[in-house]
Amino acid sequence: MELTVKKDDLAKGLAKSQSVVERRTSMPILSNVLLNADGEKITITATDLETSFLGTYPARVSKPGKLTVPARKLYEIVKELPSDEVYLKEKENSFLHISGGRANYDLVGLPADDFPELPQVDSIPELTFDGELLAEMIEKTIFSISQEETRFNLAGLYVHKRVKDEGPRLRFVSTDGHRLSLIDREVAGLAEFTLDEGVIIPRKGVSEMRKLAEEGGEVTLGLSQNFAVVKKEEVLLILRMQEGSFPDYEVVIPKHAKNRAVVNRQAFADVLRRMAIMSTDRFQGVRLDFKSGLLEVVSQNPDLGEAREALEMDYEGAGFNVGFNARYFLDLCGAMRSEEISLGFVDDQNPCVITGEADTGFLSVIMPMRL
Repeated sequence: MELTVKKDDLAKGLAKSQSVVERRTSMPILSNVLLNADGEKITITATDLETSFLGTYPARVSKPGKLTVPARKLYEIVKELPSDEVYLKEKENSFLHISGGRANYDLVGLPADDFPELPQVDSIPELTFDGELLAEMIEKTIFSISQEETRFNLAGLYVHKRVKDEGPRLRFVSTDGHRLSLIDREVAGLAEFTLDEGVIIPRKGVSEMRKLAEEGGEVTLGLSQNFAVVKKEEVLLILRMQEGSFPDYEVVIPKHAKNRAVVNRQAFADVLRRMAIMSTDRFQGVRLDFKSGLLEVVSQNPDLGEAREALEMDYEGAGFNVGFNARYFLDLCGAMRSEEISLGFVDDQNPCVITGEADTGFLSVIMPMRL
């Protein structure tokens, strides 16, 4: 393998691969990226066997070939080279020679044959998104994905097609058992798209999807029962689906909320942030006291003390109080765009349903906690 490639292109591809590469693994090859020089391009591949990244960039290839080298070290070297172009050449015993300007490195590699083969995903049906739309759908659901690896069926984003009176919608749903977020969006070509059953995209894969979508432009998402494929310009992601069945989430969404409060989202978040100062790992809850026209937020911690603050709201129902994890509401307020948000309650024992006029097709459910 011998080639010359623009430093910016190589650094961009290596940067995107860093979050995919496995750093702590019993398979050293998974800490490497595969460099494949062929034709007039170089392809950079990284995988942890669940999430795979491929980036293809133009190059002047003198001699085709493949080699794997440590992903982190190669990125650090390329980033610091004092030149606009990088020269790469495979040497004996799987060494990679890297040069730019007057800087020269010889980096230990591993044979390309040791690198795991990626799955074949050529025939997966695809949908085309505007990047901003896909990024919004992920932003409004990713924070509710479970962090507990033991609850593997909740450790991902549930994606399925829903047919409504106004037409088909693509739905993203996430829950960690304490809160739930869902969003429905109209996507071009969804009527002909076959997604007989819902699929669960693992949290890490969702995070990589989000990074691509946030760059804007057109993004293609392919979905099958086993894999998701995300394409954008020179980048391809292959995501292995999470196993297991997603729970029947609709049963936890209250259908009729007799008590409803409307509050300024930013003001509510600011108050919660100040009250959360008093929270610790043992005492994370705040109490919301609903009164006519006024919401008082109270944080009590036996180890630290007490804090309380009130803000105006639109509420005319009977007074009551209920406890919640402040962090859940803060995550939600950060993801929503509506200036005013609506909090719907059945009573102090049932979940709170949060919606907003500017957050079309979106709702979140947060379970109360005993204080």
